[in-house]
Amino acid sequence: MLEPFVYNFQTFMLIFARIMGLINTAPIYASEAVKLPLRVMIAFLTTLIIFPVTANYIPPIPSSMGEYFLLAISEIFVGVLIGFMVSIIFAGFQMAGEFFSVQMGFGYTQVLDPVSQSSLPVLSILKNMLGMLLFLVVGAHRILLESIVFSFERLQILKFTNEVNSGILHVLEYSVGAMFVVAFKLALPVMGIILLVTIAEALMGKVAPQLNILQISFPAKIAIGLIIMIITIPFIEKQMVESIELSFDQIHRMLGNWHHN
Repeated sequence: MLEPFVYNFQTFMLIFARIMGLINTAPIYASEAVKLPLRVMIAFLTTLIIFPVTANYIPPIPSSMGEYFLLAISEIFVGVLIGFMVSIIFAGFQMAGEFFSVQMGFGYTQVLDPVSQSSLPVLSILKNMLGMLLFLVVGAHRILLESIVFSFERLQILKFTNEVNSGILHVLEYSVGAMFVVAFKLALPVMGIILLVTIAEALMGKVAPQLNILQISFPAKIAIGLIIMIITIPFIEKQMVESIELSFDQIHRMLGNWHHN
């Protein structure tokens, strides 16, 4: 039963390298909660499942060890790039949470993020966890594996030409720009309302200087910001799902640029 894997071990390892590159950078899979042995097991089992489908797309194994090593590195690079294209959207979710935190007065509340293993404002953690929940609910973790399988069909040998480089840079530029657009869209409702509250506080301070507006403003901004966040949850959910779908569209577009060249 295992004879095809034994006789094609080098091909199996090339597929495993691309899957491992994806697992180590993609959202959910690359979380610190998913330890390295578990990632290796997921990558191995995934490679075991897709091997009969993808083995025919792997180029002939080179006779030189050096050439084989470079081929394995290129496979890892493809997996890392595909995972990075999706994780960039989650950076937008975190950025939106930082916008919230600064406007609402939570900028100094730092919490250790279990995903990125860095200290982030508490609202950034909340947005990131909501994004991961939607990522699982819409089945994006399965679509991600489908995309990596699709990449074997579209991209057999990694090659860089002027046209390919231009296409890849354009896709990455668009993805990074989309990250800022997503962050702005998610933060706009709260930032807009908090801005109006700040203007109202300034006017009240001019009209009634005897009032300690600064003391009132902090709890008022927090309460109003949390209420607006609760009200706009359906809008935030829709924007997050559309952003995740956009990241997969960009992955397929990038693979298309590689394939046609």
